[in-house]
Amino acid sequence: MNVVTANENKAIIDRLDIDIIKRIDGKYELKELLSKFVNLYFNKMIIDITSIQDYQNLDVIKKLSESVDPSRVIILLNSDPVVNSQFYMANLIACGFYNFTRNFEGIKFLYNTPNSYDNVKHLVMSEEETQKQRDAYAEEHTVVYNNTGNRQVIGFVNLTNHAGSTSLINMLVRQLNNFGYQAIGLEMFRQDMLYYHDSNLSTCFNRSDLESKLKLYDDVNAIFIDLNEFGEADRFCDKIIYIIEPSYIMLTKLLKKNKNALEEHKNDLILLNKSFVNDQEIPDFEYETKLKVFYNLPPLNDRNNNLEPINDFLRKLGFNIEQNM
Repeated sequence: MNVVTANENKAIIDRLDIDIIKRIDGKYELKELLSKFVNLYFNKMIIDITSIQDYQNLDVIKKLSESVDPSRVIILLNSDPVVNSQFYMANLIACGFYNFTRNFEGIKFLYNTPNSYDNVKHLVMSEEETQKQRDAYAEEHTVVYNNTGNRQVIGFVNLTNHAGSTSLINMLVRQLNNFGYQAIGLEMFRQDMLYYHDSNLSTCFNRSDLESKLKLYDDVNAIFIDLNEFGEADRFCDKIIYIIEPSYIMLTKLLKKNKNALEEHKNDLILLNKSFVNDQEIPDFEYETKLKVFYNLPPLNDRNNNLEPINDFLRKLGFNIEQNM
């Protein structure tokens, strides 16, 4: 069974002779549109691009790719020169959408014979041309970067393997927003955040993406970035916090990989995460590792919506979070 949306391309969608369990007509913000298909199991989603408000915005397309499996989506484009440009289609491909067309025959073909990357790679632009087009797009579609000083940009880097930066950022963003702040989370190079299905969490694939997001979200209170060892972090972040899971095995693996790892970070902000080290043991930990612990977080259930250790950590970062009653 399949789901479809229709708007300006309604005449084409009306001709489909496939099994449809749900159809949505009209134009909606992406989040609202996708909410209408929650808990529905479907084979294919056929999207009339004009049913998505602000469909020319590449950030909207990226959010779509983070919310649904691109391999199960067929996008019906319209005659808009923007969406028919090679730059737009190259970005569809970069987001994992290989199945897009402008006509009924194209939908029928792609439904039965989905494209692979090899079928669309001829539309991919060179890195130099992509960067040139992306810079022009960012200049046209983003506000001028002019941080008023009220926003914090905080980067997180896992020092030990799987130290929990992604889930931590999810909890920080969720709880700040619950307390009336505006916060977003970004992830460099990877797409783990998409599994949270939260519009406040998204991925940046390169420096240009990050710069555009920082401009776009200039008026929020906090941006938390999962840096994933992004090499140019210092210029973007007000502070960088390095995360360690302080178990013996994780520390041993870290030092086996780089015997100077602790020495190299002795002057940095260190967060112990998923930590069974109690606060009374922190001085001993600092003495043994020569690190200065900024904060110590115990193992947490990230399904809980109001975790007092996270609130306390946010207070440490300077946010005014009310004490739980």
